[in-house]
Amino acid sequence: MAVLIGFVDLLPIFGSGTFMIPWAIISACSGDIKLGIAILVLWGIMSVTRQLLEPKIISGSIGIHPIFTLIAMYTGFKFIGVLGMFIGPIILIVLKNIFATFIDKGVFKSIFEQ
Repeated sequence: MAVLIGFVDLLPIFGSGTFMIPWAIISACSGDIKLGIAILVLWGIMSVTRQLLEPKIISGSIGIHPIFTLIAMYTGFKFIGVLGMFIGPIILIVLKNIFATFIDKGVFKSIFEQ
């Protein structure tokens, strides 16, 4: 079951709830209320943890603040679609490196001193 839930969770629009919520409902309706509640609690913990930690993990690995990472993912999604969620942060990284290089080399400093 974990492999199936993991595969469904990899899909962009679907999440683990796509599989776990119906499973919990079916379990509860078939008489195993403890399993149904346990699955819902597990899904809730997974969702909250994912919402809190995913931006930090992504931003920590690429060196950009979590808010900017989320903004780049959302903007990429709005402009390009699902593929944009991956391309947005990449474009942000490239722009950050370009501007960091300009600042380090003093290009902006030399422009504004004149």
